[in-house]
Amino acid sequence: MADIKQRQSNIELLRLVAMFLIVFTHTNFFSLGRPKIAAYNEEPFWITMRFGLQSFTYIGVNLFILISGYFSIKPKFRAVCAFLFQILFFSLAILGIIFLVGLVIDHPLVKWKYLGDAFLILTRFNWFIPSYLILMLFAPMINSFCQNSTRFELGTFIILLFAASSYLGWSERYCKEFNDGYSFVSLILLYVIGRFLRLHQCWLTNRSWKVDASHFVIYVVVNTAIALWRMNNPYKMSLFALNNPIQLYGAVCFFLFFTKIKLQSNVINTLAKGTFGIFLLQMHPQVIPHFRKLIQYLNSNMQHGLFVATLFVVVLIFCVLGIVADKPRQWLWNKVDVPLMNFYERIKAKASSYPLFR
Repeated sequence: MADIKQRQSNIELLRLVAMFLIVFTHTNFFSLGRPKIAAYNEEPFWITMRFGLQSFTYIGVNLFILISGYFSIKPKFRAVCAFLFQILFFSLAILGIIFLVGLVIDHPLVKWKYLGDAFLILTRFNWFIPSYLILMLFAPMINSFCQNSTRFELGTFIILLFAASSYLGWSERYCKEFNDGYSFVSLILLYVIGRFLRLHQCWLTNRSWKVDASHFVIYVVVNTAIALWRMNNPYKMSLFALNNPIQLYGAVCFFLFFTKIKLQSNVINTLAKGTFGIFLLQMHPQVIPHFRKLIQYLNSNMQHGLFVATLFVVVLIFCVLGIVADKPRQWLWNKVDVPLMNFYERIKAKASSYPLFR
């Protein structure tokens, strides 16, 4: 099945939902820590809800890569430059805002070392950025392999890599390359699954959306139940790893549910253009520590029901801010794009005259 240029609004809506889930999952274990058995004995319903929410929201990153595979990444020079430009824009823009706030309150909030950090795409939180950048660079080879492989060959590749990820990278953790799914190798598996679902019909794509929805609910219940059980029966496999095979299947079910929705909206397509800005805003090294402190403060001063409702509002606000903040980035990139591409073409033409590049 050939990719079409017009964005499908059902998948673009899923892109927005996936980013909402990524931000929301950072309000749970990442900010408050994993619940202990003592906490469960005191408040079993609340801890069960926390595990359930973690199971539901933890699929966000996997959804994002499945979407990339479904549409396929086309890493031209312009696309890679736009990706790096977006990262640099948010790094510097957020530092600039923090600097201005420091001037207003007459208390410096930005140190010179922060400026250097803004040029680093790899931080202790943003493992995703370098992994996705590598995926972009390898995408032409992966796309060619997927396009030229038979349905059987591509399916076999997915099964073998899935087996290696499940056994060597998750169950036994022999291979650190999988790193609980937080790695370039794990992104390849998700990307190829996304390509397979786009290129080939199978029992997954042909079944009803009702089956997809029910299987996703079953995943949440089963994953939550096992997570609660392992509090008293610890073992090394983590239920909240991106390469957890149960979680992978849950993400595929959620993804397939959206592929079977008929929807076309220019508004959704426009909003989805700023999706990655949400991630860059929340995971900025100068933002994420304060985000965690905010969540911890709300948790300490609110009843559980009000706390969960407030989390939805906070996450929604972050999503809106990220999309709005990406608008000036889009405007500025449109101004930079043409001169940059002209410069690239001149360098490319000049380089082609040398024997080494012929």
